[in-house]
Amino acid sequence: MLAVVAFSMLVTACDYRKMDPLADADKPGGIGTDNSCYLATAANMLACAGYGDGATLQARAQDIYGDLTTQFGIANGGWTDVALSWWLGSANNTWPNNPYDVVTVLGNKSPRFPWANANGPLFYGNELRDCCFAGLSISWPTAGASVGSGGHAITDWGDDFSDKTLTLIPTEVAVSDSDRDTGGDEQVYTYDSYTSPNPGGANEGNGWYFDYSNNHPYIKHIITLCPTDDPTDFTLTQKVTGSYSLPQTSEVAATDLHFVVSTDVEILTYRTWIDWETENDPVITESGNPTDTITIDWDLSDNPVPPGTDVTISVEFVLPTWNAMSYSDVHWTYPGDGKTIKRGPAFAEIAWNVETPALSVEERLPNNVTGGFVVGAFELIDTELLEGDTVQQYWFIHEYSYNQKPEIHLLQLTGRKGVLVKNLRLGNSWNYLDTDQLREFKDWLTVYDQIDELGENPLPFKVDWTGKVPYPEGEIIYKAIPDIGGEPRHPDLKD
Repeated sequence: MLAVVAFSMLVTACDYRKMDPLADADKPGGIGTDNSCYLATAANMLACAGYGDGATLQARAQDIYGDLTTQFGIANGGWTDVALSWWLGSANNTWPNNPYDVVTVLGNKSPRFPWANANGPLFYGNELRDCCFAGLSISWPTAGASVGSGGHAITDWGDDFSDKTLTLIPTEVAVSDSDRDTGGDEQVYTYDSYTSPNPGGANEGNGWYFDYSNNHPYIKHIITLCPTDDPTDFTLTQKVTGSYSLPQTSEVAATDLHFVVSTDVEILTYRTWIDWETENDPVITESGNPTDTITIDWDLSDNPVPPGTDVTISVEFVLPTWNAMSYSDVHWTYPGDGKTIKRGPAFAEIAWNVETPALSVEERLPNNVTGGFVVGAFELIDTELLEGDTVQQYWFIHEYSYNQKPEIHLLQLTGRKGVLVKNLRLGNSWNYLDTDQLREFKDWLTVYDQIDELGENPLPFKVDWTGKVPYPEGEIIYKAIPDIGGEPRHPDLKD
């Protein structure tokens, strides 16, 4: 029931991926054999939101696709949103508390006019960068008496921009397509201009056309699958990132990288990436259905990491409640004699969580406000490493919601004895930061100069930014929530 999300940087035409490897539900008869593209698209979106049974993302997508074809058949076309809504309300959905259950359609089903949104790729690109998934419904222009011809559904995975929030229209779109496996499960297409679509060919007026075929099709509507949130639980579905910079100190180039990442609640979806060029996707193993732990093994033998090089591993979780993350069993492996592999020294194990109290009832009714993010950075020294003075760097970003206090937080760090933490810095951001922004953040509100030793008992750092980070007015407007009670999560945070 878990979404497998991975992103290998610098290796594909598009720079941002919601997932890589991605889901691409396959028709049993092969590409172009039936009209179930809308079911494959729905299956991809649901699997990536954490649903389905199977040991891998692709297995879950195939499992859901089987449920959908049993219900709808494969001979007739249909609508992705109908398939999504049916499956979510069916007995096949055995994870009823998974908040991914909001299905939205924007654009035109009939007549088949192009979707008249001049910022369309920017809009659904940012939906992907938030917590949502997107499917695209396309038709081909006819320039005749009828409006458009045919229909097809594909799954959107990303574009040619970074993982920062989009402010410009991307020029490319990356998709998976049940009727096309050219070059693998992912295909990348280039958009035409919104106001000058399908140059030299037929068109139905302004819209987002792209070079899928000689007669460029256009997007007629999009479908999103997003999480809903219960206003009575005082939390929003939240994102969290932890990035860990690892020095490669061996005299031999490392050919593999391994790590385990966990959290303290069930994971809805995640993605992982490294800042090292490789053509290989990671092998990701999940702990169960649903899961709270993923094991990641990365084959870097096509571009071994030389001595004296730092590589940063990053994991982003989408979680149903507050944020926490732990890294364990982090290590390189190296080539030995013949085909043997020897294991390198393990890096420091680190676990952290940030807890934030709920607002009082009187404080809990602000209008036009957003939540925010606690940004942190620190350094680790593992005295058990062969190179005991080797410094490892760590960055994290914790999201809190609009009905939690922006000023009061409790950071807790846990590890094993012999791991020292130093240069701990904490700050606040009103925007979700991408990896580069996270590593370059300098607006620290709190700096701890001391060196502390970690252990099995959490090492607490209480943050009090009273008067420093009041809630700003923001673009995200939340409805006032009911006048009901709620307690802080941790006794140390009570007023």
